[in-house]
Amino acid sequence: MVSKKDLFPIGIGTWGIGGFAEKDPKADVAKQQKALTYMLNKGMNFVEANMWYSKGMAVDILSKAFKESTKKRDDVFICQAVYLKTNKLQDTESEVDKVLECFETDHIDTLEFTQSVFIEYQFSDVVKVIEDLLRKGKTRFTSITNENPELLEKYHRYFGDKLFSHEVCYNFEVRENEKLGTIPYAQTNDILTVVYQPLRRNRTANRNWHLLVELAEKYKATQNQIILAWIVSKGLLPLTKSETPEHVDEHLASLNIKLDPEDIKRLNEFVVPNYKSPKIDWNKTGDGIDVSQLSNVFDEEYDKQQIK
Repeated sequence: MVSKKDLFPIGIGTWGIGGFAEKDPKADVAKQQKALTYMLNKGMNFVEANMWYSKGMAVDILSKAFKESTKKRDDVFICQAVYLKTNKLQDTESEVDKVLECFETDHIDTLEFTQSVFIEYQFSDVVKVIEDLLRKGKTRFTSITNENPELLEKYHRYFGDKLFSHEVCYNFEVRENEKLGTIPYAQTNDILTVVYQPLRRNRTANRNWHLLVELAEKYKATQNQIILAWIVSKGLLPLTKSETPEHVDEHLASLNIKLDPEDIKRLNEFVVPNYKSPKIDWNKTGDGIDVSQLSNVFDEEYDKQQIK
């Protein structure tokens, strides 16, 4: 079974596979499955399964890619994210069972809830569901995503070393989860930090920030490769989604880049000029921006602030 030390430095994200919140009848399923198979065969072994993505099609495509690959079940770490956007807490086990059926396995590796679940339900009720799945052996660990620092610490106190990872938004421009102490707490307590939107779906590179342009030239690499090399150097696990072998190879080539300590320091210290991050709405009150959307609103917020 895959442990933290066995994880490939870059993981596989599945948002956009088969569609997004809805199934996309125009999605090139064969192309997406082929790319996922290629990633698995290249050694990428952290995969995220979410039955809400494209109404289950993402999991179906991912599981077919896994079966088509050369990998066996114990070669791959399955993180199942449960959003409960359309289901209830009591439906969690049935969601897990659907993923188990797709992968023809008796367990996932970690079950991940988002902070919004803890807003809608009592903490005690949520952890009871997780404890039951742990006891039954349907999951080895538990994880959490888009949490505030207080919830991460509370969750860690409760589950201890059964808390495998937390998943957050973190990239070159959006670093709130580091500033607020969420990432440092995880690193101090051996909780893996999984990063979604590490490249902001190529929007960061489109900005052509001077530092990234300079380092891309220095290392004869793309800006995206510099970003991935930097994130991996920090001990974080970025999730990437690719639909062609060439795109996959570009991402994986970032692992061959050894950034100089001074360049890592410059990347760490970078601050977006003349930009103030919007207020985070942790409790979904409508006052501020949901933490999961910080990357999506960055361009609009940044451009708006430069006009003032």
